[in-house]
Amino acid sequence: MTTALSKEMGSWDGKSAAALQSMYERHRAEEDFVATILAHIVDVELQRAATWLLKQHLETGNSLTAPACRTILGALSVQEHWESKLHMLQCLLYLEILEDESAGLEGFLEACLESDNKFVRAWAYNGFNELSLRFPRYRERVDGMLAQAAISEAASVRVRIRDILKRR
Repeated sequence: MTTALSKEMGSWDGKSAAALQSMYERHRAEEDFVATILAHIVDVELQRAATWLLKQHLETGNSLTAPACRTILGALSVQEHWESKLHMLQCLLYLEILEDESAGLEGFLEACLESDNKFVRAWAYNGFNELSLRFPRYRERVDGMLAQAAISEAASVRVRIRDILKRR
């Protein structure tokens, strides 16, 4: 799918959040906006921009259809850059997650806990918390995981864990 938005994502400098925000403002009302983003979250060259736009779309109060949520969850394993992983982790709060998708999400979260990037690890813990809130069978494991991480993780990650525990 090649659209004006696709072309702009392809020409993004990889740095400017202001450029992404401007891109979002220009294209968010287009009928194929979400479809374009979903088409490119699996594209290694465009996934950083696409996942940022997706996160912005959700954070500004928009929702997605169940099939769109399934597409996003199905694309978790192909996120290559730490920023696109982070954006996807930050989107989890807004997604409908079905029982049959929980194992794939769990695998993604476990891989993110192994990341060298502290932001990715912190948001992976948040993702596990979301999983435990939606599927009680994860609760005991996640409680133990958060308790251990509150002691052993880097200070910046422990801040996110304290926030998770306060919100529970």
